[in-house]
Amino acid sequence: MNLNYLALEIKRIVRSPQFALFTIGMPLAMFLLFGGIFGARDIAPGVSTATVTMVNMAAYGAMTAALFTGTRVATERTDGWQRTLRLTPMRAPGYLMVKVSAGLFVALPVLLVIFAAGMIRGIRLETGQWLTIFGTLWLGTLPFAVLGLMIGLFGKGDTVQAVTGALMLPLGMFGGLWIPLQVLPAWMNTAGHLMPTYWLGEIGRAPVLGGAGTLTAVGVLAAWLVIPALVVMARFRLDTARL
Repeated sequence: MNLNYLALEIKRIVRSPQFALFTIGMPLAMFLLFGGIFGARDIAPGVSTATVTMVNMAAYGAMTAALFTGTRVATERTDGWQRTLRLTPMRAPGYLMVKVSAGLFVALPVLLVIFAAGMIRGIRLETGQWLTIFGTLWLGTLPFAVLGLMIGLFGKGDTVQAVTGALMLPLGMFGGLWIPLQVLPAWMNTAGHLMPTYWLGEIGRAPVLGGAGTLTAVGVLAAWLVIPALVVMARFRLDTARL
């Protein structure tokens, strides 16, 4: 992986005025909002709704940050950045790794800020639980970084953000991160189990709620990672071959 290119990508992202507002500020506001709506009653021994809400919003925020990283790619294609990359030794796997690593990087501050807000609001977990939730949610954003990259490679600069934004609604609602799937109609509950966000939430909540579906969650997220990754590499090769 080209570390210089990765450093350039990260600098371009953090210098964007939308970085703090949309990737950090909005998920934090949603956590405070939903935390106030659902309150802090216990739903399991030692586990409050505030804890589950924090995990859900951390998952949603990290996913959003990783997904929107790929939208820059459509603009880069329009501006001729792909043409520039053709003149470098950059190959499809390296391109994928740089973009995905940048997506993981922007997910970090989202998780840190929401967890810090949870601590301030009185959420108390064991150190191992904090670290496990943080690690699983962070690594769980990998498929979304690749999915965002795939959307960017097929989209256009003036429409890709709208497409990605429209995708956030079903991912958040049907994935059970905004509203528990149990209170939704049966068909929504079924659709939710097909969403990668549902399984991201599952592995994030597992350290506090337990559950026997962790391996299934990992398998589903891995499928959502591998298939878009293959599409991304094929599309990158096609784009650079045409230029």
